[in-house]
Order: sequence, then C-alpha cells, then structure tokens
Amino acid sequence: MKKSFIAVMAIGILAIVVFGGVSMQREAILDQLPEYEPRNTIENHQWFSEELITILEYSADAMEIGISPDDRYLLFNDRQKPNKDMHWAARIDAKTYKYQGKVANTVTDTVDGTPSFDGQGNIFFTTLKTRAENSKSLYKARFEDGVAHDPVPVAGNIHVENRDQFPNVWISLDPDISDDGRFLFYSEGRFNPLVGLPYPFNIRGAERVGDAFVKMDDRILANVNSHLLDYAPTISSDGLEIFFSRIGKVNGIPDMIGIFTARRANVTQPFAAPERIMAITGKVEAPVLSGDEMRLYYHRMDRGRFRVYRVTRRERVD
Repeated sequence: MKKSFIAVMAIGILAIVVFGGVSMQREAILDQLPEYEPRNTIENHQWFSEELITILEYSADAMEIGISPDDRYLLFNDRQKPNKDMHWAARIDAKTYKYQGKVANTVTDTVDGTPSFDGQGNIFFTTLKTRAENSKSLYKARFEDGVAHDPVPVAGNIHVENRDQFPNVWISLDPDISDDGRFLFYSEGRFNPLVGLPYPFNIRGAERVGDAFVKMDDRILANVNSHLLDYAPTISSDGLEIFFSRIGKVNGIPDMIGIFTARRANVTQPFAAPERIMAITGKVEAPVLSGDEMRLYYHRMDRGRFRVYRVTRRERVD
C-alpha cells in the first residue's frame, strides 16, 4: 500500500529523531552551503521604487505569487505548514487587490501553490497531492473566476523520478511558464523533512515539444546556478531574461540574499552571469513579471509576515 507524502515525511522525522541524526544532517548541509560574498556581486540598477501591494480583507502571509497578464488576478499561497493553500484576489487599482478566497480544486491536505499564468488563461502550479504515487508535482489547470478547472500533471521529463533516498526526497516545484507557453522554468531540489533547508536547490528549464516539455541542457543555466540555493525563477515572454531568488550563508547563517536577474542574446545560448537587483531590499523571494514586463512582483518579510511588493523598470530592455 502506498503511503501519502505527508505520511512518508512523518516516518522520516520519527526515524531521524530516534537515531539522533537531526543536528548532524543539518550541519552537513550547512557545511556545504557557501558564504555569500557581496564583493563578487554584479549590481543591477535598472529597477526602482519599491512599493507595497495591498490585499484588502486578507491579513495572513501572501507568498509566491502569480499575476495574470492583464493584472486582473493575483494568485498566491499562504505559509501554513505543512499544508499550504492557494488563494486569489481581484484587482481594485494598480496597487490594491481584494481577497476572494481559496482557489477551488487546488485545496488538498498537502502543499498547493507557486502559481504562474500563461497568456491563454492557464495556471501552472506545485502540488504534492500525487507525489508519492506518481512522482508528479508540477500541474496545470484552466483558471476562471477562482476555479482551477481540470488540473492535470504537466507532461514531460520535468518531474524528478526514482531519486528519493530515505529520508531525502527530490521534488520539482516553483514552475514559471512563458506567456506563449513555449518555455517552462522551475526549481529542483533535495528536501529533508528536518533539516529545514533544501540542498542542492537549482533552476531547470524546459521547452515545449508537441504536447510535452523537454528539459534543456543544464549548460543553459550554468552561469545562473551556483553552490548557493538558486530557485523560484520567472522568465520573460521572449525567453531572454530570467529572474530568481538566492539563499546563502550570511555570517554563517542561511539567509535570503535577494532577487537576481540574468540575460542571454537568444534562446539557444546560456544566460550570462546574474546581477542582483539593488532596488529590492529585505528578506525577499519569488519574483514574477507583470504582463507588460515593466514591474517585478515578489514577497517580502514585513513586520512579521510576508507581503507582496513590486519594483518598476526604468526602461524596457530590447
């Protein structure tokens, strides 16, 4: 009989506690994670004006957002553990949305979130509801008025299979789909239920071929991925500009460093060395571009909870 993902995690926690390996495993991970070196950072000053986005009638954490191409809908997940849920809000004005509730057909007893819109009304998101049975964790559905219609696994070789080694679990998550549906970028990491930090954690890319996505050569992202934690990507509509989150040790402690971006000349070439967006401050994660690509949204720790912020581009990059 197959166990649920949560049950497997619970058994893993019990085993580690019994054998006293929690601190040892965490220390082993921390030893591998490098210290962030600010002096080696390339600065990006193309963005400015960090602004808070208000979600009326909602007071919990708002994280890992997705925004529709017309800015009409804002999707996000909460920070409840272990059962994150996906929520939605409708636009009132440029910096204000009104909370509508949870996204129907996505509420399960496990993680559901990290939504991304394409230009055809579909959302791509992470759910672990069938992870234990079929290794699938990246899903898509048609979004309409707060309902995720007909959710199904994303087809292709983008799901991590046959790599679990108890108590470690490999998962694909954080999908971001390009507006035309051609490119899919996502995170891939090894998770241990008690360490509290995935490692390694890197970005992968895939391109649609027929009805399925085929993974890109890892050399495309060789300059983006590092020995730090690189994750939560978002891709521009032309596939030439990528944004992502990074975690590294700061004074020996793992911490959110910031939002980074990298460019490439065409879709067959690797991305160049990433640059840190200096207008974005604080503990931040999970960038996502607006439909016109002139604004970049993300979540930021603000007075004890994660809230949605954005910065504005000084000029369009061609």
